[in-house]
Amino acid sequence: MQGFHIVMDNAPIHIPSVIDPLIEKRGYIPVYLPSYSPELNPIENFWSIVKSKVKRHSLKDTETLTSRIVESCEEVPLQHLQNCIQHSVKQFDKCLNKEPI
Repeated sequence: MQGFHIVMDNAPIHIPSVIDPLIEKRGYIPVYLPSYSPELNPIENFWSIVKSKVKRHSLKDTETLTSRIVESCEEVPLQHLQNCIQHSVKQFDKCLNKEPI
């Protein structure tokens, strides 16, 4: 699968001087998104949904934050995730064509 792009956000953990050589060694091309770009990063949309589910109600006595997060993740329909990805792909196309997103 050489020649494919690895798209990452600009999180502090993604240190280009460390990460890029590892990615390039495997034949991939690293691409960094602009700071906070939810339109281009489907995981941002996913976490937004999960966070709203987690915050919706107070934790029950028998519940932990971890169990609430897992439960909230499992409640997001697969079709919704696919829609988030498709939306981002459309935004990539707009960016490549230098159209506003």
